[in-house]
Amino acid sequence: MRTIRFILTLVSHEAYTIIMVVVGLFATPLILHWLHDERFGAFQVTTDWMGYLGLLEFGLGGALMPLIAISEARRDEKSVHDLMVTGVRAYTKVAMVSVVGVVILALFATRLIPVQPRYASDLRYSFLIGGFGVLMIPLLPFRALIEGRQQGYWLSAFLSAQSMTITAGSLILAWAGWGITGQSVAVVVGAAVFNAALLWLCRSEVPSIFLDAIKGPAPEAARSDVRKLNLPTFVLNLCGRVSLLTDNIVVSGLLSPALVTPFVLTQRLTSLAQRELQTIGNASWAALAELSAQGRKEVFARRLLELTRVVAVLGLAALVPIVAFNRQFVSLWVGGGRYAGDLITALAAVNGLLQAIFSLWGWCATGTGQIRRILPMTIVQTALNLVLSITFTFAFGLAGPLLGTTAAFMAVSVWYMPMLMSEMFEVPASRLIYCVAAPIALALPYAAVIDWLVRSYGATGWIGIAYQMLSVAVVYLLLAWLVVFHPEERASLMSRFRMVLRAATA
Repeated sequence: MRTIRFILTLVSHEAYTIIMVVVGLFATPLILHWLHDERFGAFQVTTDWMGYLGLLEFGLGGALMPLIAISEARRDEKSVHDLMVTGVRAYTKVAMVSVVGVVILALFATRLIPVQPRYASDLRYSFLIGGFGVLMIPLLPFRALIEGRQQGYWLSAFLSAQSMTITAGSLILAWAGWGITGQSVAVVVGAAVFNAALLWLCRSEVPSIFLDAIKGPAPEAARSDVRKLNLPTFVLNLCGRVSLLTDNIVVSGLLSPALVTPFVLTQRLTSLAQRELQTIGNASWAALAELSAQGRKEVFARRLLELTRVVAVLGLAALVPIVAFNRQFVSLWVGGGRYAGDLITALAAVNGLLQAIFSLWGWCATGTGQIRRILPMTIVQTALNLVLSITFTFAFGLAGPLLGTTAAFMAVSVWYMPMLMSEMFEVPASRLIYCVAAPIALALPYAAVIDWLVRSYGATGWIGIAYQMLSVAVVYLLLAWLVVFHPEERASLMSRFRMVLRAATA
């Protein structure tokens, strides 16, 4: 059953991704045409600053998810209910504080994002509109509930509806001349659609959860469990947001908001690939947490090694053609003038692959309630990333934030994370490293050959580029299937694939 839910989650997320890609290919050039580079870039940075309001939860979401997953694994419905009541009450307080945060961001908007004076009011209003989105914060525990139940396929369906709503609203309001404010309105409406769908899915439990949340606090046991994980989760979230959300802010503040546009668009394909790879961790962490809670160490170790190898292989299969064809893709999509360069493409690909692998391993720690074990490494890496990103941006320009991220990964996580996984879960560090190193060893000479072929015979039209990128990915997958995966792993993967196929057919 775990495998079926895992596959369903992956397949549904792939459908969501296809929708995002198709809609984005159509919508982004139009939005750029109506907003122009400065307002488009300013909205990207606005989104990043609003993302920092998520820190006001002080780690609540990250504490709830593993606790709910563990309670679900133990079939403890009362514990799940108590955790949900605790989450709703706590997130209501977070929402009230977040409204104050939105007002502060609006007051200092032009200092945070140095746009032209004629866009100042538009920028402030966009922050204030975002305040309506924070009013939906009390509903966040229901997303944790769905993830803890390994029902990520529902989330993908709801995210698809949200994405379509946001895109339609963004297009209409950009065309109508609503500028940055219109983009914020579209995001808030999309969030309302997503949360309404969550409430519909959990409709049988919603009344009792809200009634108990209104009556009074949940039992002390639930609150105590959440408090134990709150602080370490908050620190982890803070580090994650500083690492992921500062790149655009650094470019905007040190260079220009207009340069955020090519910086973001050049990374669009690599960011998409990274999100896809992280879906494997997102889809599997609850199942791994269940194995850990049941004490099945050998099965856990086998699954983690297998998933690590799968992430590395799939990541390289996606990123090799992206690096080879990204210049042609961006030029066709939004114009060659918005391509930020091959160095940024290559750095984004390296960071995307490493982030996906470390995310999978990190989910193992957070999903089993061992967040404190990864905090020292995360804090050191985040501080190094921030300092190097700013320093390299002064020294090298637009590639600086990505260079800082790559250097921080190499200095800390590359060697520390495998050791930590070995200590926590008794999975040999050497085997984890091999699961990543073998696909890379195959990909490097393959990528060199592909780069030469693309420069000599690469396609320039949409159909040709899509066909050649797909061919490059498929050939690498076939080579990896034969060279990287052991016969036992191939047999295991095929066996589970047939099991899922039979279940789907039935």
